[in-house]
This record gives sequence, structure tokens and C-alpha cells, in this order.
Amino acid sequence: MATFAKPENALKRAEELINVGQKQDALQALHDLITSKRYRAWQKTHEKIMFKYIELCVDMRRGRFAKDGLIQYRIICQQVNVNSLEEVIKHFMDLSTKRAELARSQAQALEEALDVDDLEADKRPEDLMLSYVSGEKGKDRSDRELVTPWFKFLWETYRTVLEILRNNSKLMALYADTAHRAFQFCKQYKRTTEFRRLCEIIRNHLANLNKYRDQRDRPDLSAPESLQFYLDTRFEQLKIATELELWQVV
Repeated sequence: MATFAKPENALKRAEELINVGQKQDALQALHDLITSKRYRAWQKTHEKIMFKYIELCVDMRRGRFAKDGLIQYRIICQQVNVNSLEEVIKHFMDLSTKRAELARSQAQALEEALDVDDLEADKRPEDLMLSYVSGEKGKDRSDRELVTPWFKFLWETYRTVLEILRNNSKLMALYADTAHRAFQFCKQYKRTTEFRRLCEIIRNHLANLNKYRDQRDRPDLSAPESLQFYLDTRFEQLKIATELELWQVV
């Protein structure tokens, strides 16, 4: 585990490692600092570190690292500056969404590039052989190679954020917004399996809220604002379920 005299030294070291192509080492250096008990007093540098940490996690699709780092950061800033946690989480979701959309655009561009009159003239013999043996079309392969990994990561991002925010009364608005974004993801790409899982996740979170009423920082659903967030989320869930013809899961 790397040790640093100051948090900003870890950020500087990570930048140096990134510049020489050692992203995994840079990620590990930042992870060591975030999880160290020596640096638990929040300061603005922590937020800069988390932004860089999240960027590395998304770039390399390190979902577990992202979740672990966010859990540790929640401990650091929960009682001091919870808005910083909100900004980092928003950054995480925005980056994941952009990468998934970029992969989808690249796959579509690849499909269009292959849409020519004479496929045999533009394809290598080994490509043709692969398509004949596997029965897989160009679009199927591009989706599998380019799109699917990033869609999986984006789905994992939504699950991670919902898990981290589920008992946080100060960030109920962000929890509701994340749920809405996840619902729209399921609707846009017709992800019925993920929608079922999402409904179950939210159902379990609500059950736990009612079960552990005395837990510190737990959202109070009897409060008008909290109740409104829950109702808005519930209505959105019902709306998407209707559009996906999955009424039974809600």
C-alpha cells in the first residue's frame, strides 16, 4: 500500500502514472489513499482525488473499485460535506452514460460502414469464414464487442449508486433521480430483465427502511418531502412497467 504525506501527493503521483500509461497503478495509488484511515478528515483535495479515481474506474470499467471508493468516500464526507458525495456520484453516472452512448454510436457507425453493395470485396477471407461458422451478423458482433460491455457497466453503475444512497436522508433526491435514470435506461433499450431486477432492488430498499426505523440518517417516509420523492419514483416505475408491458412486476 502506497503512503503519502499529503493527499495531493497521491493525486500528483496518479497523474504521473497515467502519463506513462500505468492506469492500473494510478488507480491503486488513489484507492490506497481513499481507504486509508490516515486521511479521513475531508478536504477539497479529496473531491479532486475522487473525480480522478472515478474517471479511471470508468475508463477501465472497474465497477468494484468504483463501489469500494464511493463507500469509503461516503464515510469521509457524510457528516462534513455530503454535497461533495453527490457531485462525485453524478460525475460517475454521467461518465458511464456517455461511454455507453459512445459505444452504441460506434457500433452503429461500424454497421453503416459495412453496408456496401459487395460484402465480399470489402471483407477479409477470415472475416467471411467467421461469419459463416458462427452465423453472427456484423451488427451482432459489434454489439457484443462494443456495446454490451459498456451497457453492463452502466447497469452496474446504477445498481452501485442506488445501494450507496439507499439509507441517506440527505440525498433522497439523488436516489430518486438515479432510479428514474435507470428506469429510462430499461425503457430505451427494452431491458425487461434489468427492469424486473430494478423493481426488486427498490422494493427491498423500501422494506429495509421500514424495518430499521431507528437507523441514523435513514430517510423518514412520513416527512412530506421524502414521501413525495417515493411517490414520484413509484409513478415513474408504473409508467415504465406499462410501456414495457410488465405490470405484474410492480
